[in-house]
Amino acid sequence: MYGKAKRSAQELIRRIRLKALRGSFSGYGMLFEDVLPAEFLVENDKTKRNRHFGAIPVFWAWLGQILEQNASCSRGLSLVQAWCTGAGLEPPTGDTSSYCQARMRVPDEFLQKILSRVQDVQRRAMRPEDRWNGLVLKAFDGTSVKLMDTEENQEVYPQPSSQAEGCGFPVMGIVGLLNMSNGSWEAFTTGTWKLHDARAAQRLLGFVEEGDLILADRAFCSYELFTRIQARGAECLMRLHQARHRKLDWRKGKKVSPFERLITWHKPVKQSKASELSAEEWDALPETITVRYIKMGYEDRAGEKQMMVVVSTLLDPEKHDGIELIDLYARRWEIEVKFRDVKTTLGMEEFAVRSPAMAHKTLLMMMISYNLLRSLMQRSATLADKPLVEMSFKGALDTLSTMHPLFRGLGAQHRKRARLREEVIATCATKILDIRPFRQEPRAIKRRPKPFQYLTAPRHVFREIHHKEQYRKVA
Repeated sequence: MYGKAKRSAQELIRRIRLKALRGSFSGYGMLFEDVLPAEFLVENDKTKRNRHFGAIPVFWAWLGQILEQNASCSRGLSLVQAWCTGAGLEPPTGDTSSYCQARMRVPDEFLQKILSRVQDVQRRAMRPEDRWNGLVLKAFDGTSVKLMDTEENQEVYPQPSSQAEGCGFPVMGIVGLLNMSNGSWEAFTTGTWKLHDARAAQRLLGFVEEGDLILADRAFCSYELFTRIQARGAECLMRLHQARHRKLDWRKGKKVSPFERLITWHKPVKQSKASELSAEEWDALPETITVRYIKMGYEDRAGEKQMMVVVSTLLDPEKHDGIELIDLYARRWEIEVKFRDVKTTLGMEEFAVRSPAMAHKTLLMMMISYNLLRSLMQRSATLADKPLVEMSFKGALDTLSTMHPLFRGLGAQHRKRARLREEVIATCATKILDIRPFRQEPRAIKRRPKPFQYLTAPRHVFREIHHKEQYRKVA
């Protein structure tokens, strides 16, 4: 008469699921539980779904897909099935459609909070030697990825105009802000393939903070961007834009050294078409700014001698030597290497998504996955007492992919998980890059492509010629 009421089956499933989530999800969840503890994820999961495909299980499965070099959705579903089996829940069926729909339901706000937490962990782990003369190095640059050829993607991110209709792929342009001191992606913005990098960079200025030093190539070198970055308390180091380089007169300005001068820039009479400022904001920009030109000679890829001019807002030659600034600008190439890590090593050159909204969510997940791996590399660099730039991204990824299954079955053994995590970090600390300065790396393809025709007409119209090495364009 005074006994407890029977619990419903749904309540039992909910309790089992919550216990499994707090014990972390699969090897990836246990490996990164010090960065993303289960309590944090459960607290920020507002979906309140108690089935197999809640936001947290889908997040870890999606993370596994990306860290396993952009694996298929079938692989992600297998991770969810393995988690359910280990947690005592009935695993879902082998149809991937439910899992794909669940990825679409993961809230962007949930992923943004995860990204912010990972970035906070990376900022706290930054060492004094990771800064340059006390400044945090950040860099702007752009790239692009291909999307699936659907009407939705074509409408927002149309294919390049050089490709015939129905014969290309939508291209999503990406401009990102990379923190070179801790290796994290700070932010990104997207646009069509026509969007100029400098215009897109203006949308990321909210992530530029006091004490930052912004590196970028000459596409970003504009009066507006320099003044707006300085207004946020940050400094600039960029290559001189080609339009200014063509009119360069080295006799003008104040001489600092034979290869350095202080130059006064005047605000352009007309506002640039690429500017996104209002007329009032444009008028509020200062009328002049003083910048420092530093020139150097170099050999281009053809072996011909050229002259490069670097522009900086760091004006004191005693505090910031010109040769050091030239060497620092050479580090801007690191952002190109980071793009290669994401697009080639992680296999993210193409997004298999059918809508722009899913493309943005995939890009957000890619940033989280990349930053989590870089946080692991930060700890390994500290253990190895090496600069972060010398740690191997591919080596860390290989270590992660081979050792994360060792965490399975350790949900109730906190100390053993901690010891195993330290072993993973110690293994990553042995993955050191072989730095080879002045190594020649020509932009050439060694592997020959297959001698297939180009698709120059829609598939239902295209006519294939079945003769090897005798293909021709078909209208």
